[in-house]
Amino acid sequence: MWEQFGDDDGTPGTLDGHLSGLGFDRAVAFAPFRKWFDGDPNRWLLDLARGNAKLVPWVTVNEGGKAAAEMLATCAPLGARGVKFHPPIIEVAIDDPGLADFYARAERFRMPVLFHAGPHGWKVESYRPSLVGAVAHEHPDLPLIIEHLGGVGFARETLAVMKDNRNVYGGLTTCLPAASTWYVPPNEISMMIRLLGPERFVFGADYPWNGIAANLEALEVLDGFGLSSADRVLVLSGNLERLDSGVRLPE
Repeated sequence: MWEQFGDDDGTPGTLDGHLSGLGFDRAVAFAPFRKWFDGDPNRWLLDLARGNAKLVPWVTVNEGGKAAAEMLATCAPLGARGVKFHPPIIEVAIDDPGLADFYARAERFRMPVLFHAGPHGWKVESYRPSLVGAVAHEHPDLPLIIEHLGGVGFARETLAVMKDNRNVYGGLTTCLPAASTWYVPPNEISMMIRLLGPERFVFGADYPWNGIAANLEALEVLDGFGLSSADRVLVLSGNLERLDSGVRLPE
């Protein structure tokens, strides 16, 4: 699955070029998945970000149960600003009972958790948006992001979850251009933003999966929604910055 990438793809240097091409000066960076990484990917990212002001490090859940909670307890004091949870990659369901301590600890830290929600193999019923809604209900002070809006198949379910839970946000990564893996028709996304407000959505580049051309097209689609300049800034960076400012790291 990695044949599409060169040796330099995904490095800080190539990320700099991608950011410059899109007009951004920094980005949230997710740690790689441990199953494809030699060593501890979360510690690697946190060490890398410590000397790079352009990187905002978000750690990755690599297993469920107590290990997820322990990972968060270890990484939060080292500078983690959020968490990515990709259920089909690690084959752990969003509603796995063993994650109770993980969610409780993330809520204490006010540390955002981003869920991959678009169909990606494995058991789609284990990572559909409604499960994020259940977590949001149990942990109302925990910011949660449904990435890709769940794709076209789950976009309306994402809308329902966001409508009922103010702590849930919609991720616009890889769902805007027509060729996107988790494409959602622009009229659907525009309707969601109109109903819920631009303060509930976050844009993502999904680099290195997406190249500059794909993300420039995504920005063009976003610009077609007629957002004000202030609302556009919220979606592109302001909402993530607000979530970042709310993180309460342990002493």
